[in-house]
Amino acid sequence: MRMNFSIKTREFLRFCFLAFCCYALFILFFAYWYYVTDSISLTPYTKPVVEKLDFGQSIYFSIVSFHTIGFGDIHPITNLGRTIVMIQSAISIFFTAMFSGLLVYYVIKRPNDIFSTKKLYIRHRNESFWLSIRLGNKGRSIIDLDGRFEAWTIEENSRVRTFQCQRDLPDLERILYYDINLSEPENRKLKTALVEARKGKHRLHMKLSVIGNDIKTGEQVAFAKYYDSSDLVFGKMFLNVYSWDANGHRKNFQWKNFERIEPMEPEIIKWFEEI
Repeated sequence: MRMNFSIKTREFLRFCFLAFCCYALFILFFAYWYYVTDSISLTPYTKPVVEKLDFGQSIYFSIVSFHTIGFGDIHPITNLGRTIVMIQSAISIFFTAMFSGLLVYYVIKRPNDIFSTKKLYIRHRNESFWLSIRLGNKGRSIIDLDGRFEAWTIEENSRVRTFQCQRDLPDLERILYYDINLSEPENRKLKTALVEARKGKHRLHMKLSVIGNDIKTGEQVAFAKYYDSSDLVFGKMFLNVYSWDANGHRKNFQWKNFERIEPMEPEIIKWFEEI
């Protein structure tokens, strides 16, 4: 009977297997070091005993030393043996700490594989101006996505909100566009703030934040990016990052095109700043 594990369970088991392999190699390495140097021996409780230990006993002492248990039935008998014990005990502390940290990073938390354009784009298409941010995802798809965009200025050491909008977004598979139509009445205030920022009347600060759920694990995923008016770039169409095959699947990803956009004609830029 085949057992079906969730993606997170498989990741956990894979991580534990790799950690155990590292642990076993660590134990065997120090056991071999104890064994070839004849640096450990049985503790003489009743009379002096000098006995060469076998490799199995060296493994036992290596495990005991790794966990700093110290039963006392075997002990180092040379200065080299004492040095090896100190080295192993010190390394074991860092090994345990790194194991705990990597467990959290690789298994509990999703890698940071969501990103956005470094610039914030004012685009012109379909006779309208749009404020656009391109989102990318190199990991599993994100569903139930919610996006929030804010814009504000700083006046007399206080934050003054200029614009805010929040809406549901399509699933983030590989590429997603967060577009705000600056020609719509409810977005005219943002359009005015952008024009004034372009003319140097104030410094406009902006933030895009998105939150959703990993399609496989259900884990909540959040992303945020800050911009200001110095990040504004004019353009038209973004360059393609991928192409489609005959079955309707994305292929030939070229992430180098993620930030690239067709330039906007100077007269259209001037038109934006005048209307």
